[in-house]
Amino acid sequence: MTGYAALLLYLIVAFLVALGISFVSELMGPKAPGGLKETTYESGIVPEAPVGYFSVRFYRVAMFFMIFDVAVMALYPWATSLKMLHQAGFEKAIVFLGIVAIGFAYVWNRGGFQWD
Repeated sequence: MTGYAALLLYLIVAFLVALGISFVSELMGPKAPGGLKETTYESGIVPEAPVGYFSVRFYRVAMFFMIFDVAVMALYPWATSLKMLHQAGFEKAIVFLGIVAIGFAYVWNRGGFQWD
């Protein structure tokens, strides 16, 4: 079995397991609809005052952090195996860094990192 076939089989099995667990949970799980269960806080405690909302800027900065953090974490395996990858691995990493840098520059130019 080739590497891609094994990966495809793994993804299919993972999807089917997740779908099966969701189906079984819906089928066998407890169902107790009622007045308090349908409210926002199903614990039964009525909130005293509105808590407020997070600014969209908070979510925007969090998403940018996650995107660029994952991109930087992808560099660690490359750095540890650089001697085995030779010139081709180095060129691919430079292309990857270029794509990340273009995205970073685009977000910076659009003011995505400004908290205002």
